Amino acid sequence: MLFDFNVTWRRLIAHAGMIGYASWSEDRAYVYFDDLLTEDPAYFRVRIGDSKFDRIASLKGARRWNSLIEPPFSGLAPGGMPLFTRDLSTQEIYALDWQLP
Repeated sequence: MLFDFNVTWRRLIAHAGMIGYASWSEDRAYVYFDDLLTEDPAYFRVRIGDSKFDRIASLKGARRWNSLIEPPFSGLAPGGMPLFTRDLSTQEIYALDWQLP
């Protein structure tokens, strides 16, 4: 939902799973967000002027950091590139050598 001081509340997104972090584009024309807890999670944007809905990227199979308290982070870098967290956990550690004094 978007609050417009001239119109009051307006629905921007009619169908979505669990929306993660919403990010405004630099020109304030779009809101970017990820759609979680669906069969085909993805990153989307919606145009403020007419509620046009665009799918930017699929997140299916992406290993993203997740907690029980909040959704995984997503956002926009300067210039508009999407940012996501990646969960590497301990599965990427191949060797650990301890140096004892």
